[in-house]
Amino acid sequence: MRFVMTWVTWGVVGLGLLGPGVVSVEGAGAKRGSGSRPNVLFIVADDLRDYPGWMGGHPQSVTPNMDKLAKRGMRFANAHCNYALCNPSRTSMLTGMLPSSSGVVGNEQDWRRSLAVAGKPTLPSFFKEQGWLTAAGGKVFHANHGGPEGRLAGWHGGRRGFEEDGAWGERFPKAGVQIPMLPVPTGRNFNGLDIWHWDWGGIEVADEVTDDGQVVAWAADFLRKKQSKPFFLTVGLYRPHSPWYVPQKYFDGLPAEADIVLPEVREDDLEDVPEVARGHLKKKDADHAKVLEKGLWKSAVRAYLANVAFCDAMLGRVMEALDAGPHAENTLVVFTSDHGWYLGEKQMWHKGRLWEEATHVPLTIAAPKVTQAETVSEEAVALVDVYPTLCELAGLKAPGHLDGESLVPLLKKPETKRERPAVTMMGGGEGASYAARDRRYRYIRYAGGEEELYDHEVDAKEWVNVAGKAEMGEVKGRLGKAFPTEWARASRTVEAIVGSARTGGGVDLELQVGDVLRGDEMPEVKGCGVLIESLFEFDPEVDGDSTLVSHGEPGRGYALHLVDGRVRLSVFAAGKEAEVRTHRLAKGKQHVRAFLDGDGMMSIAVPGQSEMLEEAPFEGGFPESLKGELSAGQSFGVLTVKGYPNSTPFDGEVKRLRLTFVPGQEKPAAPLPEEKKDGEVGR
Repeated sequence: MRFVMTWVTWGVVGLGLLGPGVVSVEGAGAKRGSGSRPNVLFIVADDLRDYPGWMGGHPQSVTPNMDKLAKRGMRFANAHCNYALCNPSRTSMLTGMLPSSSGVVGNEQDWRRSLAVAGKPTLPSFFKEQGWLTAAGGKVFHANHGGPEGRLAGWHGGRRGFEEDGAWGERFPKAGVQIPMLPVPTGRNFNGLDIWHWDWGGIEVADEVTDDGQVVAWAADFLRKKQSKPFFLTVGLYRPHSPWYVPQKYFDGLPAEADIVLPEVREDDLEDVPEVARGHLKKKDADHAKVLEKGLWKSAVRAYLANVAFCDAMLGRVMEALDAGPHAENTLVVFTSDHGWYLGEKQMWHKGRLWEEATHVPLTIAAPKVTQAETVSEEAVALVDVYPTLCELAGLKAPGHLDGESLVPLLKKPETKRERPAVTMMGGGEGASYAARDRRYRYIRYAGGEEELYDHEVDAKEWVNVAGKAEMGEVKGRLGKAFPTEWARASRTVEAIVGSARTGGGVDLELQVGDVLRGDEMPEVKGCGVLIESLFEFDPEVDGDSTLVSHGEPGRGYALHLVDGRVRLSVFAAGKEAEVRTHRLAKGKQHVRAFLDGDGMMSIAVPGQSEMLEEAPFEGGFPESLKGELSAGQSFGVLTVKGYPNSTPFDGEVKRLRLTFVPGQEKPAAPLPEEKKDGEVGR
């Protein structure tokens, strides 16, 4: 999903939510010599909910290494993501900006194109600027397994994803690639659900052959070597993200399927929540209904537990290498996840929404000479707090753009209280919904004003919504003050994009990748011809199935996009579709013009090389008004996931992207036949 950002600036300063200035702490002071600057080992799992043993989320979890690391320093028992979806959560954590400050709220939205983020260093980039050796293996920024083909780009990001190439001094598996190839690609349909991205089963491969196994082997080798300068090493563990394909032994290490303990649920759990919170029940292909119909609930929970156990084993190998290497005494260790996961609670699966199962994440920090062993904090904290925390622990003055608040006071004194709740968001701008979590309560307020409130002191499962009780007004008011009052716009304003009308008619749009305009911000397209001129650097490995311009909504609109290295002008209107395409482009600079003219013709040309013509499925200019948005360089848009599953944002440099609406020319009326005089014969 993607949402359009049309609001500006985050309003937390007036609410007193920005953290205080960074000060040095013992063992991590800014005055330390460069030789004593701490190393950072930052380990991020994917889709890991509250199932580590120390969190008590499931009685059959096998997580000895997560539990051991938690005892090593401080475990935050009440840590939450700031958005329960991969890309916006990771963007928030790694930029130190709340989604309302970055404008990044969807998995298909390239955070690198956000104007609100531009010029602000990410966490690894900042440490690199300060002299640390930055290295990474596996998924750090948003990326995906690349679908059944293991694509580098495509399938919701592909194995490259939204990588920040300049952040790393070293990269595994190689520069520009985040995730190694899976030994068994997704889409095998082991579980019979025939959902390509959500499948599970044991595979007969060695740990070292898996994608995470490859990453961990590389990271372990890095940690065993003496590094010449302080390092910031990030290890991205893809499990327990689906597909839940891990070596069979991790399934065998669990009880039999019949003995698996299911999440504790109530059949009437959703009867006291607002209608907006029950939207997932209305889908005819709702996941929970499918799981129940096929009797797969215990199978799914067992598969998730197997993947958690595998993730734990990978973490253990990284920690073993650290402890056996030369850097054990001077390395800060952080372990967390990007968000949680539903396993049937509230009849939900996957991620999203604003309930505890999706927002609650493990967070442990072990900092030599700062943290005390086996300490715990029950204070509500958030992933946006990680960036300023690591800055302070490293003795660095944090950048001014950070929305989080350092956790060092809690690390030094576990009994420290914190008034600021953890805020999670879904949607964006005027359509945003929020959850605020403190030590006792979770308060949810939807975009339409609907509410939920849960008292975790007596209702840890969030079964009883007490938002309607009069005595809860103070709690809701207090927690609601943490919600943002304004939103940043990730793309440019209408005024910066839409030009003045041309003499004689016509409007130009000078676009940049990342621009998004709502339908009501667009000039009228009905009856117009549409000319698109583009000049871009093309890399077939990354941009072979990407989108340059999309305008409209699935089934109604047009797009200039690439499929298998060929540029297409695809038009969808009046229940029909048509396309015209170029030859396959070579790597390098490309100039492409596409035109849907007022005479019912479509053309696409690579000047000096070729031009293709095709009749449109209708006469004249575009026949319909369009309500959908216009986006530049974003994926999908008018292109359906089913029809174009590899659609991905355009990754390369776009030097020119101009769209011109040309009013259609009215055809002169046919002359009336002359009146015949008596005796004349008509011609």
